[in-house]
Amino acid sequence: AEYKEYSGPEPSICADGLVEGTTLQLTHWQNNKTPAEYKEDLSTEIALRWSKLLDEDDQEWADATVVNNHFDTDGLMTVWALLHPKLAKKWASRMVSAAAAGDFLEWGLGDAGVMLDIAFTRLGEEAGSDEAAYETLLPRVEEFLMGIEGMDHLWKEELAELHEAFDLVADGAVVCSRVSDDGGSYSHASGSIGDIGIMVHPPGVAASPGLVVSRTFPQTMPGLGKGVARILVATQRSEQLGGGFSYIYERPAYAWAETVYRPTIREADAAAIQEVLGGEWTTKNLRGMTSIVMTVGAVQTAPEEMARLLIGAERSLLTRLA
Repeated sequence: AEYKEYSGPEPSICADGLVEGTTLQLTHWQNNKTPAEYKEDLSTEIALRWSKLLDEDDQEWADATVVNNHFDTDGLMTVWALLHPKLAKKWASRMVSAAAAGDFLEWGLGDAGVMLDIAFTRLGEEAGSDEAAYETLLPRVEEFLMGIEGMDHLWKEELAELHEAFDLVADGAVVCSRVSDDGGSYSHASGSIGDIGIMVHPPGVAASPGLVVSRTFPQTMPGLGKGVARILVATQRSEQLGGGFSYIYERPAYAWAETVYRPTIREADAAAIQEVLGGEWTTKNLRGMTSIVMTVGAVQTAPEEMARLLIGAERSLLTRLA
């Protein structure tokens, strides 16, 4: 992504991303200037809401220039929603599912959103650049929204791998549990970190991809229960390799964005946490946008004990963060 200030024709709309200098921002990126009345969790939803609330007779934005500084599924859906608001209204549900799969690694109730994100991501990479990706895919968006199920050459293999990974969770091969952050049991710091969801993978099984993690520990909307604030992904080492566990410690995949309905997740001071935990942990070469720390090699501490140690480490830093 390029983070240059926009200086082209006006009026202009920043559609996802964060482009300074535009007349209007419609984005969920942190530090955005999206008007409060349009805010939603995904930029696609923001664009759909803006179009819905816009007076059809209002010609102020009829010739607006729509800009973005990167290509991804949420960005593509946002741009297309602004360019084709009537068609976007028809396909809104499927567009939002695709955007959530891409930006928040959320599986949704069906596979269509994941299929769309896999296809758009693959074709965007094949295009060779962000500009080429938009030029290639914008004219075909409705074609994909209407018929993605029939384009299985684009998503079949990757979706099958995701289903296989989730089957390991459903069958109990990957053991999942939850450790509560009981603030009352601590006296050295106030506040809470949040519950930790734990996924323990047996030897030889790769760490679950983000879409499987979020399907295992889905985020619930206000009033529908409490989601987890942290996820500890553990992989057990075989006894032949010395035993122990390797760990990835992360926030839910949506936590990087500004959200309205998905609960705000406390940020983590990754460098300070790594300092507290010691040299067995690192903040380098992390996966995704919301990973905090991971182990360099295997450690002997068992998963639930490690989760409590991590809560304690974070709580000891709350006064520093405050």
